[in-house]
Amino acid sequence: MINSACLIVSKPLGVEISALGIRTAWACHQNGFECKLVFVEEGVWCLTDKPGYHNSMIKDFLGEDGEVVCVREDLEKRGIDEDALVDGVELIDADEVAEICEDFETVNYF
Repeated sequence: MINSACLIVSKPLGVEISALGIRTAWACHQNGFECKLVFVEEGVWCLTDKPGYHNSMIKDFLGEDGEVVCVREDLEKRGIDEDALVDGVELIDADEVAEICEDFETVNYF
């Protein structure tokens, strides 16, 4: 039985697959799974603090002690300032993603 999941979101804001990744993390978290949302590549746009469905789900996830991390280099490549992100997001270096994935029983890529 799987008890932990790492959910990687790589698709941009407004793409349904990125919302699916966030909703999956929420469902896992609410059902007692250890899980972490990792935003990479174009997925970092989902973390900008703009009103909308993605933003609402991320804030709810963080509000329930969910873990959300974002790759610093992917923000920089897209010219996004860390102050533009939803509060509570942890920045990590790209080389940390593999380590994070190794700590979980399953990794899902959205």
